[in-house]
Amino acid sequence: MDDRDRFLVELFYQSLVRQGISLRTCRRHRDNLYFFLESYLEASEGMRLGEVDAETLDYFLGRWYPNKIIGSRSELNSFITSFRRFFRFLYLMGEVPVKCYEEVFEVLSCRDSFLLNFSKGGGNGLGGAKNLIEGLGSNMEYGADFFIDWGLYLLVRNLENRDSNLVSDFELFIDYLSHHPVRLRLGSGGLRRRELDKLNQMFSSPERFNRSSGQAQSQRVSIFYQLGRSLDLFVVGGYSELLVTPRSEFFLELEFAQKMVVLLDGFWNRMRWSELERFGGNGFGGWAQEQRGGFAELLSRLPSEELVEIRVKSGSEQNLRMLLNYLKVYEVVESKIMFGLKEFGILDYGFESGRDSYSKRNHRGIESISISRFGKKIMKYFARRAREEMGLESLIEFMDEALHFI
Repeated sequence: MDDRDRFLVELFYQSLVRQGISLRTCRRHRDNLYFFLESYLEASEGMRLGEVDAETLDYFLGRWYPNKIIGSRSELNSFITSFRRFFRFLYLMGEVPVKCYEEVFEVLSCRDSFLLNFSKGGGNGLGGAKNLIEGLGSNMEYGADFFIDWGLYLLVRNLENRDSNLVSDFELFIDYLSHHPVRLRLGSGGLRRRELDKLNQMFSSPERFNRSSGQAQSQRVSIFYQLGRSLDLFVVGGYSELLVTPRSEFFLELEFAQKMVVLLDGFWNRMRWSELERFGGNGFGGWAQEQRGGFAELLSRLPSEELVEIRVKSGSEQNLRMLLNYLKVYEVVESKIMFGLKEFGILDYGFESGRDSYSKRNHRGIESISISRFGKKIMKYFARRAREEMGLESLIEFMDEALHFI
């Protein structure tokens, strides 16, 4: 934990004590903040307290906590109270700008909405989520609102060689959740081993697991789980049960190209890469995703259908050095994102010779990359979109500055 963050939390704790608040309440607020720091900010976002904004708090209270933690409404309410007190404390100390403070309190003022959402759609409502699903019934609007990036759709629709098995494998994943009672493991979360084994054997190319492997060791299931959550194809109900929504039925009815676009856009833009990181990882998944435009630019510069070694000697071209640095610095990219791009048929890769089986299972030590013609078009499209949205002339310079900062 960052020393500055620890100092601020302890200073906040002492200020509460001086106000005459009971020690039990003071300790609860302090424990809430340490949990927020260690379990969410550092593990998932790679952020410090001073960098927290309204969007981060909104995601923690509305999505992360209800889906990850076996808790209660009163505990979630306690977090909201702790945040209100703490960010007012930071504001009075001059640690938070006025605009950020106002945006944070606007989010925290939605207490009733967070608590209602928690009881209906979170992982702790003892069946509340199931009632929500049943209540949706045949509501077409809930399922029909898939975003289709039509520029991306034109590229996918014209794909001549549909050698990607990702769409059919993802359909099997959703179909399995629809017809089997699936509960997450308590504590660590994730699918239980028996579900992992069943799903793995159903997929087009089963992964190799050892006896102790969990969901985090399955690149495919880890990605599918986060994609399904991001697209609201299922929710986590009472007793941590996964419940598919009517939206999943509408997804299955889309044509192949539409499914591919929804999944590709979800994977690249909507799913949080930080959620794919192992607990205790470097916590830079969010930063890696911010620089995905530069990543797409570097990949688009590779010659198509040609295996290119990226772990080359010093003095090699800058593009390859930056691509290698990006993979080395951001563990989640090499261990999960590259696998996802391979599943989409965008690229393929090889490992360093002599790498042990553990490194290969966790996709560490990628040495060479080959991008398909289809993948080159997709990466060029993503890079162009990133330049337009970010207003940057050079995505590579933006990436270079971030890597130097780290």
